[in-house]
Amino acid sequence: MSTSIDLEERLVAKANQDRIPITANFELTPTCTLNCDMCFIHTTKSIVKKLGGLRSVDEWLDLAEQLKEMGTLFILLTGGEPMLYPGFKELYIALRKMGFILTLNSNGTLIDEETIKIFAELQPRRMNITLYGTSSETYERLCHNVDGYQKTMKGLRLLKQYHIDTKINVSVVEKNKGDYKSILATAKELGMPVVVNSYMSPCTRKECRGLRDIRYERMCPKEAAAADIEYYKYKYGEEFPEFVKGTLYRIDNGPYQREGQGLDCRAGKSSCWINWRHIMTPCVAMESPAVDIKGSTIAECWKKITTACDALPKHEECAGCKIRSICDVCFEEANEEKRAFGNLNYLCEMTHHKKEILESYALEQK
Repeated sequence: MSTSIDLEERLVAKANQDRIPITANFELTPTCTLNCDMCFIHTTKSIVKKLGGLRSVDEWLDLAEQLKEMGTLFILLTGGEPMLYPGFKELYIALRKMGFILTLNSNGTLIDEETIKIFAELQPRRMNITLYGTSSETYERLCHNVDGYQKTMKGLRLLKQYHIDTKINVSVVEKNKGDYKSILATAKELGMPVVVNSYMSPCTRKECRGLRDIRYERMCPKEAAAADIEYYKYKYGEEFPEFVKGTLYRIDNGPYQREGQGLDCRAGKSSCWINWRHIMTPCVAMESPAVDIKGSTIAECWKKITTACDALPKHEECAGCKIRSICDVCFEEANEEKRAFGNLNYLCEMTHHKKEILESYALEQK
């Protein structure tokens, strides 16, 4: 396993250097079986129709052929709920037979016996299933689907039964924070790894901004910080004290990033996002730079994206920050915080609270 991870890291590093889109993300549809209050992608069928409708399987496969020629190895199929896309099974099978390594982001509600047998025969690299709570009441309150919990759990059990590599994603917000520990317990019971996100960004999609207000959905900075620390305890187990010690040492001794927060991830270097309208952006959160694929080749679009990304300015507010190593800030999240609220206060407060909790824990251990 470590050998394959090391190989992938070398491939990604080379792709970053050479600006090869080794990873592509296909957002098949913005529609979903759930309607989560903090989601910044989900839109209605009427909006989809008004904006031109979904793209066909053949259109997606044409993009895939072009990407393959450019060196793309990995494709993430996502949404919305990707399995709600009308041609999902046909597209999935075709992409696997083309040799792509596929990962899926899903809420798990549409995984049935027919779908699981396709996954068993043509296995994805991994399924990323978001679990929003541990009761029908939580799913009704947050996701507005009273059947969502039972359907998600059925999907998770099928994935486990058929030995499909599965990771559970957890988004902790105000309306499901009471289920947080039981979600972690469920993941442990299923024997599936977990990734937790307690920071919720403001809406990045223009068509979604009037539908939800993140101020009323995400936790206060202190609670979000505490949720992160709870995840670290779960993740590191008996090694958590060493994690705390090492983290505080790096905070106290550096090295510190003297420059502001730039676009430091793989977006626009070795990874691109193609949304349901076939508009290419560097990642899911970024609305710009953006290139409409219609009438152009993928190679032409990718060149425009990489050139624009290389010219993006940094967020100088983050320059020299000594606790940046434990901050959830990324370039676009900083953009969105400033667009929505005029500052980075939420992220800064959340990070300072994380540091305080870690310091308090360290004192208790002495």
